[in-house]
Amino acid sequence: MVGAKIRALREELGMSSSKLAEQAGLSQSAISQIERGVVDPSLRTLRAIAETLNTPIFTFFLDAPSEEIIVRKDRRRTFSPPDYKGRYELLSPDSSGKVEVISMSLHPGTASSTEPLCHAGDECMVVMEGKAEIRAGDEIFALEAGDSIYLNEGIPHRVTNVGDEELVCFVAIAPPSF
Repeated sequence: MVGAKIRALREELGMSSSKLAEQAGLSQSAISQIERGVVDPSLRTLRAIAETLNTPIFTFFLDAPSEEIIVRKDRRRTFSPPDYKGRYELLSPDSSGKVEVISMSLHPGTASSTEPLCHAGDECMVVMEGKAEIRAGDEIFALEAGDSIYLNEGIPHRVTNVGDEELVCFVAIAPPSF
């Protein structure tokens, strides 16, 4: 499904698979395998493709823009990349508005990525449960439940669960890019 969405969006933009591969820093073979559903892309790969196609990552997981204004907890759109030990849930109806709100969870001792990554849009993260260590640029911050952090666009960051329970964070991103 993700691969088919990527292909559809690429074709809608009139972009060849080789051009997408080149601009996203991937091989054409990787793009082909992703689009055919042979492999599940990592979070890093999804970010690169989404950035190249100028769309939030959650676009690949949505059927269509929502006309709803309420998202029931049992109807949230979720995804968990193969290299990620946790899950992402879309709390806003979709990614077409001016702000995107997601829930991010991580298992104890795991991180959101192998290295700090950046994306378009400012981000405000609130720790709801657990303990987080956030590397933002050259700094490291310790956050507990109730603490929040604001990250300006383009600052590479990585979240690590340093507690013994699941880490749950709510994240608002403007404009939507995740």
